[in-house]
Amino acid sequence: MKLAGLDFETANGKQGSICEAGCAVLEDGVLMERREWLVCPHKGYRWMREDFTDIHGITYWDVCNCEEFDSIWPELRRMLLSADCVVIHNAPFDLGHLRSVLELYGLPPVEFDFVDSVVVSRRLFPEMESHSLAAMAERFGIVFRHHDALEDAMACASIIARMGIPDGCVHHFSTGE
Repeated sequence: MKLAGLDFETANGKQGSICEAGCAVLEDGVLMERREWLVCPHKGYRWMREDFTDIHGITYWDVCNCEEFDSIWPELRRMLLSADCVVIHNAPFDLGHLRSVLELYGLPPVEFDFVDSVVVSRRLFPEMESHSLAAMAERFGIVFRHHDALEDAMACASIIARMGIPDGCVHHFSTGE
């Protein structure tokens, strides 16, 4: 199965304030392709909350001269659509930002199947105290740098590649009408 891990880091609490995007494509658990982009958020969304910077380490000066999301979207979209299923840890967060940023730029609709690795983790390992990405990566011996979009994308896709996807856990995302 071909999986595409997806993760975003954000500049602030505004939906669509993506400042970093990461995508990793795995086929049968083997990394086939990966990309990471620093992203200058949409005008009006560019201010960086200090507590967010404390988490991911990205500052305004890191992204102010980077491409905006509409420039990276064609490549990111291609990678997502190349997979049988997109894997996201805490999907409502990332999908909410994706939906908002596509709206901000007036980009065409997109749809794909996805699985939330938090939901799968809770279902398969109910005895675990935490189902955070760090806790699940540790359970599977995956070493990664948390809150780096590419590293998080690779980690969540690798976790699902090892766990599998139980029945009823694949959902459909669509920005179309």
